[in-house]
Amino acid sequence: MKKYSIAIILLLISIGTILLQSRSVSPETKYTWPNLPAPIGEEPILITSAGQATEGKVFSYVTKDLHFETDYRPRALSTDLYEYETLVLVTGYSPHGLNQTYRSIEEEKQRVDKLLQQAERKPIPIIVVHVGGAARDDQYTWEFLRQSLPYADYVIGLRQMEQSTQLQRLAEKHSIPVTLVEELNDIRTPFNSAFR
Repeated sequence: MKKYSIAIILLLISIGTILLQSRSVSPETKYTWPNLPAPIGEEPILITSAGQATEGKVFSYVTKDLHFETDYRPRALSTDLYEYETLVLVTGYSPHGLNQTYRSIEEEKQRVDKLLQQAERKPIPIIVVHVGGAARDDQYTWEFLRQSLPYADYVIGLRQMEQSTQLQRLAEKHSIPVTLVEELNDIRTPFNSAFR
């Protein structure tokens, strides 16, 4: 009888500890992952910009260092998706970058919307990346994030954003796993996990 009472006490303590830990998980961290548990994407990968900031080009260098088969097309159209298996959308609004495309902000949103709809129809996975941090924590960048997250399968962002909690809540609303990293170099592991 004594053996069973010790086992029952230990079992109750274990259950109590698990319950306390599950209550301590805040809603903001519920969908936050260090990286994905299983791959979702395949190569070749199309990387494009939503907002025409330079972070898309910088991110394409990261993917080349990881030896992925990628193309960076900042002005990619929905018709370009035919030869790709994954779409990576790097969000970040730049008025100077947008001026170089001779498009208005509304035309850029339409281009992004058509890309997202075509990727969903094909269907191919969509990974949204926001690596601009506080420098791209503006109204237009958030419009691109709100536009693209309903279609996304995975989101990677920087923890240093002023509105990182808002990004987590938005991802939770759409049941999307999100990974927040401290700096750009830390993005390699979560991005790699989406493919390997």
